[in-house]
Amino acid sequence: MFDERWVTLFVFIGIVGVLMRSPALAGLGVIGLSIAIITKLLERRVLRGVEYERRLSETRLFVDETVIVSGHVTNHGRLPVISLMVEDNAPKTFQPAGKPQPRSASSSIAPIANNADSLLLRQLGEAEDKDARVSLTQLLALKPGEHTSRSTMLRATRRGYYPFGPAQLRAFDMMGLSLAERVDHLSDALIVYPRVYPLDKLGIPTRDPFGAMPAMRRLIEDPSLVMGSRDYQYGDSFRQIHWKSTAHTGKLQTRVCEHTSDPTAMILLNVTTLEHDWHGAEVERFEWALSVAGSVASWADEWGCTVGLSSNGCAPNMPGAIRIPPRRAPNQLARIMEGLAVLTAFTAMQFNLFLLSEQSHVPFGATTIVVTPIATPEIEASLLRLHALGKRLVLISVDRAAPGLRSLPFVAYHVPPPSDTAFRKEMEISLGNAALEQS
Repeated sequence: MFDERWVTLFVFIGIVGVLMRSPALAGLGVIGLSIAIITKLLERRVLRGVEYERRLSETRLFVDETVIVSGHVTNHGRLPVISLMVEDNAPKTFQPAGKPQPRSASSSIAPIANNADSLLLRQLGEAEDKDARVSLTQLLALKPGEHTSRSTMLRATRRGYYPFGPAQLRAFDMMGLSLAERVDHLSDALIVYPRVYPLDKLGIPTRDPFGAMPAMRRLIEDPSLVMGSRDYQYGDSFRQIHWKSTAHTGKLQTRVCEHTSDPTAMILLNVTTLEHDWHGAEVERFEWALSVAGSVASWADEWGCTVGLSSNGCAPNMPGAIRIPPRRAPNQLARIMEGLAVLTAFTAMQFNLFLLSEQSHVPFGATTIVVTPIATPEIEASLLRLHALGKRLVLISVDRAAPGLRSLPFVAYHVPPPSDTAFRKEMEISLGNAALEQS
């Protein structure tokens, strides 16, 4: 590769040839300087027309599901690229689920120069070993106007939010003497949902699993659906005052809300797995609590319940707790799953205090479903206090040992994490069979 030192050397050789009146040295200096200038010009143009695009077949998927990642490379320029390496990697938690399927739009590819091939192959080997990630790197050659792509099937192994990193393009010029580099910052990401299981597999009865839910099937007013106003009557709550109508009519007006018969459930998830936060977190129990919460939300949405989610955990780029209000929307379950996917074990508030403070965001008449990996005396005290206030409560403890649940005056279930892989395999088989039947 030519740089400033080579240019200086050829200039020096040319000057020496002129001073010594040697046509050979002078010609060598002129030829070398010309090659260096041409190489520099080609280096600036070799990647100008090269475009790299990463395409994902899915952006949302569950654990153990697969996604096809395709890298499309197009040469829009007028010059051929004799040796191009596109260095790209998948997130660490993804594993290859099948062999890559390279294909080209043309039947022939230009030959690769020996020096360019050896250098790029060595860099390709280093890229595959980097961080033990699945390599999406391509080593190819492109003629003007040619397009090629490479597809890789990946399998998700862990819940979470996984952005892809930038792609680095490296190409030699037509003469194989100069290497050009470019970094493309592509914004692609995958969200992996936690595993979801049928309630009967978790030991929760599917017929009226939450005893307080049927009591909500009577008609109640939905404060979020305001249909008008009326004159204020003695006994109306001041929270229901319609201030705009009051200002317009000059008399106190009360909101008139639409009635709804849809049962409403609010899932309150605790991310604390140990008695003290500074002791860390037990990953298995934490992930199991997320799966149980997602399973409950999936069941509620399937049976037409209005469901929401709130947690005392934190998520990236979210300074406070995750809170998804209950609502009837086609993407409500997807929003809840996305919240569970990005949730971490860092707590924003102790759960016993969170239970009390979060009641201002729980709709009136809703059933509060508490999913907690640990049942401390403080949490039980907060639950008993809410029960004394007339709140409809359901407790799901995912602790390995949860004594005293039968003595609670509300519905409580004990769903401990499985101790072996047989339980998980049985559930995966049953879920796979259900998916085949639906398809």
